[in-house]
Amino acid sequence: MRIRLATLLILANMILASGLDAKWVAIGPYGGDARALAADPRDPDRMYAGTRTGQVYLTIDAGRTWTPLGGLQLPSYWVVDQLFVDPNNNQVVYAGVWSLRDKDGGVWKSADRGRTWNALDGIKGQSVRALALAPTDSRTLVAGTLEGVFRSSDAGANWERISPLNHDEIHSVESVAIDPRDANIVYAGTWHLAWKTSDGGQRWMPIKKGMLDDSDVFSITIDPKNPDTVYATACSGIYRSDTAGALWKRIQGIPSTSRRTHTLVIEPRNTNIVYAGTTEGLWRTEDRGETWKRLTAHTWSINAIVLDTQQAARDSISDAGRFFIAMDHGGVMETLDGGARFRGANWGFAQRQVSRLVADPAAPPEQPVLYASVLHDGDFGGVFMTNNRGASWQQLSAGLKGHDVLSLLIVTKPSWKLLAGTPDGVFEYSPDKPIWQQRGKWQVPARTGGASSAQSNSQPPITVRDLYQRSPEEPILAATSLGLFESADGETWRPLLLDGDSNGGSGGGSGHYAITSTVNGSAGVNGSAGNQLAAASALGLSISRDRGRNWSAVRLNGGQPLRIYNLAASPAISPDVPQQLLAATEAGLMRSSDGGATWNSNGRGLPGGAVADISFDPANPRQVLLAGAAGAFYSLDGGEWYSRLGPPAAADYGSFELNSVLVLANSQALAVSVNNGLFIQDGRDGFLPPQPSASK
Repeated sequence: MRIRLATLLILANMILASGLDAKWVAIGPYGGDARALAADPRDPDRMYAGTRTGQVYLTIDAGRTWTPLGGLQLPSYWVVDQLFVDPNNNQVVYAGVWSLRDKDGGVWKSADRGRTWNALDGIKGQSVRALALAPTDSRTLVAGTLEGVFRSSDAGANWERISPLNHDEIHSVESVAIDPRDANIVYAGTWHLAWKTSDGGQRWMPIKKGMLDDSDVFSITIDPKNPDTVYATACSGIYRSDTAGALWKRIQGIPSTSRRTHTLVIEPRNTNIVYAGTTEGLWRTEDRGETWKRLTAHTWSINAIVLDTQQAARDSISDAGRFFIAMDHGGVMETLDGGARFRGANWGFAQRQVSRLVADPAAPPEQPVLYASVLHDGDFGGVFMTNNRGASWQQLSAGLKGHDVLSLLIVTKPSWKLLAGTPDGVFEYSPDKPIWQQRGKWQVPARTGGASSAQSNSQPPITVRDLYQRSPEEPILAATSLGLFESADGETWRPLLLDGDSNGGSGGGSGHYAITSTVNGSAGVNGSAGNQLAAASALGLSISRDRGRNWSAVRLNGGQPLRIYNLAASPAISPDVPQQLLAATEAGLMRSSDGGATWNSNGRGLPGGAVADISFDPANPRQVLLAGAAGAFYSLDGGEWYSRLGPPAAADYGSFELNSVLVLANSQALAVSVNNGLFIQDGRDGFLPPQPSASK
């Protein structure tokens, strides 16, 4: 007996060590929002990209591969909108950041090419919307913030305000520029108009003649060969001044819908050539703005442009033919022919928000086929497929109309198809029809009583947040903005009436339908043994014991409302072992062993706080994987005790906050991070060691 106990203790320690030593590897899909882009002037293949999640990525091979720089530990709601490499000392990199939630921010500096970063004290707490280095002296920096204009003359060690304190106009500074002849000449663009100082901030004067009033000035760019020529981009259009800002002329040729120009870059070898990055594509002029040509689709929103001014001396690419853009949704793009064609330069740049991850049950365990849906990426989003664990991804978006995909379900009978739940109903994809087709005839329940009716044009679109099918022979369930629905074929949907509707009860009538499947923007539907189903909503949990014909409300938190993010039922083990129903909630993990009748808090070993998702190992139902703000945790005993899987934080990615997890048929673990796409656990065949067999 002592030998057996000692053996089990050794195995337990080995399992714990395995979990602690495990590493997560990012596998994409790559792309997402790139907010800033800067190249090393001495080594242009080395570039830095800033994100809207407080991260900076590095490439040393001209965008072929990217890696996150973990030394910049910023909150995920901070935006890195400004990046500069010191042209006289390329060890030094500056990042200007601001917060999406408040007025916080600042300037961070790295003295070792991005490996480590330090906040600069003199400007700490300022929401930095603009940053510039003086061409005459790179130790001179100017920053535009919500409070005004600040300057440092000693590479960021000390800062001084150079705009008047509490000035009525010089605040909310969105752009700054420094004259290449004299660092005391500074331009500042505000959310109203532009200003200029010629004496380092002692006196400021408005420069608005010729510019429409109330013009948000997004960028100011000075011609390096003729500094009296200045360009300003504003919500009212693009302006050029040939008198150092004394008089502006609005440039024609770009449609008014494209006038929100985030960035403007002058080709230094031929200053007649100017590129304008707008919210409706990238534009180019060869005659200082007299005529323009759009180089990309109008759906592209451009945030930064980096011209490769040294490429002509290095290779055979035509002069000025190669440059890079940073954009929303698409990440970093590269052109080799002056903008005639673009290609992604994103491998390793992971800024996707993955909403759902499913594995094809028909694929062999040794070669899983994964489908991942993403949010907020429009034509660059949709659904992505990989059959090589993320080494490459195929985008499947044709026909989705740019919709976010909130849920996915693979249906295998009578034929294979993939269903996608969107804010506009259900779409279907199949190999013989590789373009998404919108499906769904919804029998919408009447809100004021009476019979259900088919969805009409006057009714709002149905948002489908979750799709579930217990087995290939059973109906498909959909959790939607109008309640739960059931379908035999994925096309015709009839409502399942919950407690408080025509079935009787006291669930709140039609009002309950409006939020039945709404849980913090998501929903959960899952099944348990026999005829039982469980449905989560913002109000709590509903249980049906007759396949959805009748429902009853269940309270998990002593009668108090509790947000439920997801539900999971353990695979059947044997008639003698009760099935476990787990609920991921805002208060942590809850468990029921009696079909949902009673619940208790569960999860010894888990940190406090919300649990976002649950996944049972299909090969061993006693192995459970959880996701939450603190990362991934696993249990080997059916959910009694949990240990962390991998490090508490992925150092290169900041906070390793997870939205969901998935255990594949070969026990390999996948995790969906909040901001950085998918991660696979250590690249091994299984995320957990096999359970020890019983000793004889």
